[in-house]
Amino acid sequence: MTTQLTKEEIIEGLDRLGPFHHHVELPHGLSTHDETQSRRSIELTRVSSLVEHAFPSLLQACGGSLAGKRVLDVACNCGGFSVEATKHGADSVLGVDIVDHYIEQANFIKDAAGLDNANFKVLDVNDINESTVGMFDVTLCFGLLYHLENPVLSMKRIASVTKEHMLIDTAVLPTPKGNPKFTSRPLWMMNFPTVAGDDKHHTTSGWRADERPIQFAPTVNAVIELMKNLGFSKVAKIEPTNSDIETRYYKGRRASFLASR
Repeated sequence: MTTQLTKEEIIEGLDRLGPFHHHVELPHGLSTHDETQSRRSIELTRVSSLVEHAFPSLLQACGGSLAGKRVLDVACNCGGFSVEATKHGADSVLGVDIVDHYIEQANFIKDAAGLDNANFKVLDVNDINESTVGMFDVTLCFGLLYHLENPVLSMKRIASVTKEHMLIDTAVLPTPKGNPKFTSRPLWMMNFPTVAGDDKHHTTSGWRADERPIQFAPTVNAVIELMKNLGFSKVAKIEPTNSDIETRYYKGRRASFLASR
């Protein structure tokens, strides 16, 4: 993989397209992270910490690497996890997102890093099917589930193009301990999030400022039961073990899952 851009072109692209929400190392000692533009501190560590936390379970299920695998990265943002999939041997990666600006960033990173086996395109999750994207061995579904207005239908579409494994990372609804009514049942909480309007750096949705969107935050049990219902015979929550992962994973407000056919 050889970069198609000079150092000066990469610097210009970083200035023009920033801020980036994923930290990706680029040639010439450059990276997408800029402390002066970063809006949240976790933007520096989000990709690396989640890869360290969740990828080992996926790699073990795939025989040690993603070699020979075709990977779909849904809601890919600027493509940080797509880049990681290529580093772990994926034959090809397709990243999709509904936000044009994120795909522009991802294509810039692709050119800057010389990723000839990664592609990115603008696509609504509800338009995902075999005719629009093809079939994949592995799907990455990070930071999407709790944003969905129709989570069952949308996840059904994603599952329909996933042949082997889906790695999911999502905000979850903490449940009161010791109350079986909440801990044993698959529950979803309705949420009405604030709409970011036209600010391309804030929104990961297609909602307009004049809409009142609905989101559904699942419990851990709801994620597990949903994925089983979609045809995955084995679904496991990945327990946090590394100190670098954000505390919300230990406090029950965020969780990762590996679903396998």
